[in-house]
Amino acid sequence: MQSHQLTESEETANQAFGPILERALQRARALIPPDYEIVHELSHDHARVRGDATELENLFASACVLAWQSIAGQPAKIVIESVELVMDEVVLNEEAETLQGGLPPRRYVHVIISNDRRQPPGPLHLKMRPPPEGSAPPSARRLRLIDMRSVVSEHKGMFSVATEPALGTGFDIYLPSAALLDRQAVTGSGGALKHVVYVDDYAGMRELIEEVLPDAGFRVTSFDKAMPALRFILTGSTGCDAVVTDYKLLDLDGLELLKQIKRVRPALPVIIVSGYVDDTLRARAFERGAAAVLSKTQDLDALCDVLREFLPSDAQAEAGSFTDWSSLS
Repeated sequence: MQSHQLTESEETANQAFGPILERALQRARALIPPDYEIVHELSHDHARVRGDATELENLFASACVLAWQSIAGQPAKIVIESVELVMDEVVLNEEAETLQGGLPPRRYVHVIISNDRRQPPGPLHLKMRPPPEGSAPPSARRLRLIDMRSVVSEHKGMFSVATEPALGTGFDIYLPSAALLDRQAVTGSGGALKHVVYVDDYAGMRELIEEVLPDAGFRVTSFDKAMPALRFILTGSTGCDAVVTDYKLLDLDGLELLKQIKRVRPALPVIIVSGYVDDTLRARAFERGAAAVLSKTQDLDALCDVLREFLPSDAQAEAGSFTDWSSLS
């Protein structure tokens, strides 16, 4: 199955996360009575997300309001914490390699919205000030719980809510981080982006790669089976500069695909990825000519770094030029 071509609109841009959360808290501050303090701590400087900023602002503002309503009438503070982290402890099953909750291993922005009974604030939490008197409050659309879950799902994240008597309601929200826009595109002759073919029978990983690699400066085409990928690679009609394949596939395994590719294109870099990586797999892969063997539990920055090592740019490109998505069509 060949991947669709990615496009980007202003609403789903790769953008800084901090301002999104700040605007959400401004909306929440206008909706929550001023005698309830809102305190927050952002434990990251440059986190980015790809998504609809307005929907995310409504999501976080609505979570703050629900957290307040769960303890309304009781003295408490609304507490918001945000941290960027790498989730790499994989829960494996027979069909896919995913994290607890169905999330693939990668970097995430984790937002906790609760109150000081559930989550006491620390010394680094900042108080959100009420809007100036007489100023127009920021507009906000209150989301129902089912709508909040839908927004997070559309952004390929995870949403959980917990309610306890006397402790109120708390939210845990995970959103995939997007790549920083300060890395150069990886280009070949004529300025075309280097083309990576990705093979994996798990749709979640294909979608993730289709997002992350273009952000990192590559063009990507993905397949769910080895044989269609092999035919695509060997035709040479669209060019292929590197292959990344899962070890366990539906038809051929990754090592057999590697073997078939090397018979015809021995110089083509092929990277094997797997949820289970041991010395035996490494030895068999390198014996067949693999460029690298990576664990799926690693942050995808590691994959981008390996691809850059094997696919240096042939021409100098402007920093961030890979964000011109029209060049991927």
